[in-house]
Amino acid sequence: MRFAVPLARRNILADRRRLAISTLGVGLAVALILLLAGLWGGVLSGVSAYADRVGADLFVRQPGTMILTEGAVPLAAADAIRTIPGVEGADPVIARYVILDLHGTKEAVSVIGYRPGAMGGPWMLAAGRAVRTGGEIVMDENLGASHGIGLGDTLGLQGERFRVVGLSSGTATFAAGGFLFVSLEEAERLFGESRTATSLLVRASRPASVAEAIRRRTGLAVDPATAVAAGQREVYAGSLGRIVDLMILIAFAAGTLVVALTVYSAIADRLREYGIAKAIGARRRRLFRIVLGQTVVVSAVGTLVGFALYAVSSRVLVALRPQFPSSLSLEAAGGVVLSAGAMALLAAIVPTRRVARLDPASVYRG
Repeated sequence: MRFAVPLARRNILADRRRLAISTLGVGLAVALILLLAGLWGGVLSGVSAYADRVGADLFVRQPGTMILTEGAVPLAAADAIRTIPGVEGADPVIARYVILDLHGTKEAVSVIGYRPGAMGGPWMLAAGRAVRTGGEIVMDENLGASHGIGLGDTLGLQGERFRVVGLSSGTATFAAGGFLFVSLEEAERLFGESRTATSLLVRASRPASVAEAIRRRTGLAVDPATAVAAGQREVYAGSLGRIVDLMILIAFAAGTLVVALTVYSAIADRLREYGIAKAIGARRRRLFRIVLGQTVVVSAVGTLVGFALYAVSSRVLVALRPQFPSSLSLEAAGGVVLSAGAMALLAAIVPTRRVARLDPASVYRG
């Protein structure tokens, strides 16, 4: 490649304006892929936020339950579970979806009822405190900011008024307005529950053995928090994930076409040089390496531009729309880099075929 890469670099740099335009085009495609991957990561993080962050090792639920707001578990089961060796805590929660009407806007929220001081409440507070008694509520800070509701204000829920005593952080979700937290007693009254909870949150020193003991003693379903989180993501994100994948594929195709067109036009401008190279014995493999070198240069520079554009655009998006957090994992970032490499390989196909079919005699006749 020592011969191929300098020649490829020289051909690409010969028209710096075209290089700038093409790298910007690739950068926009890469930035779009990164932004979609980051937003998708944020969506998945929000969908499974409760199971991931509430602090429980195990979720005890009614068999066949798919989501957190389904099912009914007897409250008496919590007392039985607490007697099992290795159990450090077993706390009931009631979870329900509710549609709020805030300033003429419908907001879907998840209402969580929990015992103050026990598991199940907000895992991070941006301001204020957790609920201590009836008539109090903790709401997501972004939801509050969107509707001008702060500490000390009141919030209507199920026809009743609650005083906002805390604003939670990290409790926003893509598909809903976030989480609201009230006391378990309030949730029982609001939703007509008295002897059952949606699920029991269990903290255990030996989760695997404790889970088996709970199943034998209660006959209820017991799942690790990681499994519950994965189930939430699968239920809520399945169809949307296919749409995101399609959008990423379109962005990938656009980036590939930009690279291919840039390199193809660069080759067309210097077709005589390639004809001379073939005439003096340059093999197809060497010509392919020259073309590939050009696509690699454009893809690499475009990828760097794409990461820079993503860094700016993701921060702007979060600042303007906090409900759309971007969470880009190292795995996703590595996948984008590999995608850029695939762009270079695919983009080299058409220009290489043009060079391979070139008749050296034709450049002399021209």
